[in-house]
Amino acid sequence: MPVARPEPQEPRVIAHVDMDCFYVQVEQRRNPALRGQPTAVVQYNDWKGGGLIAVSYEARKFGVKRSMRGDEAKIVCPSINLVQVPVARDKADLNVYRSAGSEVVAILSTKGKCERASIDEVYLDLTDAAKEMLLESPPELSELIFEEATKSNILGLPSDVSNREDSVRAWLCRADADYQDKLLSCGAIIVAQLRIKVLEETQFTCSAGIAHNKMIAKLVSGMHKPAQQTVVPSSAVQDFLVSLPVKKMKQLGGKLGSSLQDDLGVKTVERGYGRLQEVLAEKKLRIVFYQRAMGVERHFLAQKH
Repeated sequence: MPVARPEPQEPRVIAHVDMDCFYVQVEQRRNPALRGQPTAVVQYNDWKGGGLIAVSYEARKFGVKRSMRGDEAKIVCPSINLVQVPVARDKADLNVYRSAGSEVVAILSTKGKCERASIDEVYLDLTDAAKEMLLESPPELSELIFEEATKSNILGLPSDVSNREDSVRAWLCRADADYQDKLLSCGAIIVAQLRIKVLEETQFTCSAGIAHNKMIAKLVSGMHKPAQQTVVPSSAVQDFLVSLPVKKMKQLGGKLGSSLQDDLGVKTVERGYGRLQEVLAEKKLRIVFYQRAMGVERHFLAQKH
């Protein structure tokens, strides 16, 4: 029996903001001499130099990875700076990072409800702010579009155009766009403004995904790093998801994702849903997969700071 399509819902604009190498950025702010230098933050446990929990982009160029321990990182990159997380009562003390993350949330929350997913990740519901912008100063009527917004990566736009920023500006300012895309355009502009404000007030860079739900926003926030943002119009969702590894889909990781991939050879989300409807015996799982494959998610933000 085919799964019923979910009822249409009022379009939302959701951003997933992901801080770039956040623990390293916090340490660089505490010690500016580390800026531009290969740097990694290591766990309190100093066995073999401690496990790396954050690696700067400068260190990554040498081949340093988070899966390494400090001693191994020094072999790969002798000039690397290893900074141990603060310690309190013989335990790792992450308060300095939590506090820095709270600074970011305070800025983001000026434009909507925030759900803090972790120390360095935040969901932001921009629906009301986007509606307000669309009503009061729609992009197509604005003489000047915020420059950072024109650097957005918009899925579905040709990537080989000679002037990508002009192409993005044209997309953001389309008078003939549907309501969903117009809201998304406003959301992209707001997020670009917020990211610049975060940089100016905290010295931290961040990347972001902007979409109509949490799942898609999360999936693309790290697609273009560092200090960039990616926008996913509804028209681009299916082409994006069709090649996405099944295990990256929310609720389809772990044992279920491994089973689909290893036992059944289902490695990517398939546009037609097709065979998976027969494979997934539980109706609930069929519905979950169908909705994920269609880019549908009904989870709203829970306000967490």
